[in-house]
Parts: sequence; structure tokens; C-alpha cells
Amino acid sequence: MDIFIPIGTGFIINVVIFIISLVITKEKKKSAYITFFASILTFIVSLVVGSWTGMGIGVISSGMLIASLFFLAYSYLSKEK
Repeated sequence: MDIFIPIGTGFIINVVIFIISLVITKEKKKSAYITFFASILTFIVSLVVGSWTGMGIGVISSGMLIASLFFLAYSYLSKEK
């Protein structure tokens, strides 16, 4: 059950990134791509850091990836105005 805390943290971080980028860009697809690239960048940082800290950042990036896939599906299924 302890694994869900960093995954949930990554999910919440990506929700905040999505909301901020949606306010700035006003486009759902662009905001979803921004969250996707943020999760990929976080995963690359976890590989660079390495060790136990890098593993924790990698788990957080998996939660971010789940959120970004959710936002990508949301942006493609909803109609853009």
C-alpha cells in the first residue's frame, strides 16, 4: 500500500501542471502534451540521479505518466472549442 503514496503524489503533481498549463495555453491537447513531456523528463531525471532517490523519483514519474495518459485520452475524446 505504501507504493500508492508516491504514485498519487505524481498524479497530483501532474494535475497541477495540467491546470496551470490549461490556464496559460487555453488548449487541452497542448496541456496534455506538456504533462506527458513533464512525466518523461521526470523519468529521465530519475535515471540520471540513480540510487534509492532515483527509484523514488521514478515511481513518482509513473504516477505522472498515468495522469498524462488520462489527460491525453480526455483531450482526444472531448471536443475542442
